[in-house]
Amino acid sequence: MEYHLNKRSVSQRRNALDTASEQSVDFDLTLPDYCPDIERILSCTLDPKIYIANVSGDRLNIEGGACVRVMYADGDSGCVRSYEYTRPFSESLPLKESISDCAVYVEAKPEYLNCRALSPRKLSLHGAFTLYATVAVADELDYYTAESGDDLQVKGERMEVSSLCGLCTDSFNVQEDIPFGERDEVNALLSHRLTAKITELKAISGKIMLSAELKLDILYLCGADERDIRCMTFGIPVSRVIDCAGADEDAVIDGELSVMSDELHMGGNAPDGSSVPELEAKLSFNAMCYREEEIEVLADAFSTDRDTELRFSPFSCKGGVDCRSFTDVGRADLHIDDEIGKITDVRCTKISSSHTETDGSVLVEAKLCIGILYENGEGETRCAERDAVFTMRPDIGDGDTVERLRVSLDSLSYRLTDSHSLEVRAELSCRMTVCRRRSCSAVTAVIADDDAPQKKGEGSLILYYADGGDSIWDISKRFCSRPADILAENGTDGDTVGEGTMLLIPTA
Repeated sequence: MEYHLNKRSVSQRRNALDTASEQSVDFDLTLPDYCPDIERILSCTLDPKIYIANVSGDRLNIEGGACVRVMYADGDSGCVRSYEYTRPFSESLPLKESISDCAVYVEAKPEYLNCRALSPRKLSLHGAFTLYATVAVADELDYYTAESGDDLQVKGERMEVSSLCGLCTDSFNVQEDIPFGERDEVNALLSHRLTAKITELKAISGKIMLSAELKLDILYLCGADERDIRCMTFGIPVSRVIDCAGADEDAVIDGELSVMSDELHMGGNAPDGSSVPELEAKLSFNAMCYREEEIEVLADAFSTDRDTELRFSPFSCKGGVDCRSFTDVGRADLHIDDEIGKITDVRCTKISSSHTETDGSVLVEAKLCIGILYENGEGETRCAERDAVFTMRPDIGDGDTVERLRVSLDSLSYRLTDSHSLEVRAELSCRMTVCRRRSCSAVTAVIADDDAPQKKGEGSLILYYADGGDSIWDISKRFCSRPADILAENGTDGDTVGEGTMLLIPTA
């Protein structure tokens, strides 16, 4: 006979896709007629952009562009010039199943780019970038419960669980004219970098209130002779209301805002009629919302009347989901072989992060690729890239597992230490989703053998002296006696029993 168990479920996150796909960048680039000839290449960078990332049936479709930016000294005047070219790409990734409601995370990170001049107007480019794609869905994790009856005795294990109550994906556009105020008029844009940082998340009745700030760093030319290179930083506030069924005031929001693509060009009009830079960006917001609840999983059972067979299955869930933010400041020394006459700009061109969990703490490592634009001792403009590694040990509270880690750069400053070296100071911001992993061996079936009744001892009571580590449940199971009867017979209400304690065990 198989006893009836109550089937329950709790909603947890599951990845229907979690993969990385490398995309090659190989083509020859010819400068358009309006660009001066190349005398010397200063830098060549790869900036992959995502235009579309959506799920259709059992596939994730991605469309984007590999943006190549070449900064060079022209052959006519020696001025610094910049040219951008974007080559489109598309990718279709198969999913394990056909899905509808999901959160889609797609990120494109450059790996490398080699640039070689074939002529003053033609370049050969060879490089690669990686698409990181994750599609998260809500998955019902089953477990069983039961109530003790006349002969069936059950033991449950209580767990604090973070149940997934809502998930959403939203993409939206931002357009903004960049006011330079009374500064010199912008003659040409050399490069820019746009990053996004969440400042506040709040859930109310099926909606998420998002507040964020975009940070735009611009390198540009100004002055009559176009030799004056300057850099500026602008902050752009962003707010948006996003539909997220299941989210409420008590939900813990694990949200991420990323820049999918951005374009900066001269097009907007200032009040005086002059042209100003105009930003067009596409942002993606993804969120998973969790609600804390307590469940009781059937962990053990036995019959006081018959021999029983138990079937088990591993049960694992997460609880105590917490989204934590912190900032840290790190310093690194960078060396350049050239003599540095003047530094024009220092900025982060790429950032990657990883973490290691050891002895209840987390060590975060952030690797920044630092681009340095400078004039050497002879007044020639040069560009160099150096890697700087920073480590942080954040407080993860009661969590024991890092679910997700996002590291961004808030500010970067520098100072020259000698004619070949500089010290950079990086203020890093980190958002971490932590949780507590809980697991047990859960009972999935209890089968009694009707032909094998339990053998009862003579008499109605057994005198038993407890061993160290005994529990009322262990003793009950050993003698096929109800735990409630043992507690009542001995006038106790605890589950643990001290070594040598005498107990009366009812057997009838």
